[in-house]
Amino acid sequence: MTALFYGVLLVLGVVLLVVTAVRVLVGGLEAGSGRPGRPSGTGGARQILEERYAAGELSTEEYQHRSRVLGEERP
Repeated sequence: MTALFYGVLLVLGVVLLVVTAVRVLVGGLEAGSGRPGRPSGTGGARQILEERYAAGELSTEEYQHRSRVLGEERP
């Protein structure tokens, strides 16, 4: 019975180690990050919006509209 417990514990430890290693290799361990290497929350959305506008992916009107939407507080 004790050997079974230690066997299960060993398997869980190995699985946890593999999952952690894959997360670190793919994009880091930032908590709550939707995308690797990107900050979460409104600040992250604002940064992405500004990057897309700077890259020419958005028109000025579209940038201004999305910027206003991000500035609105949610209830």
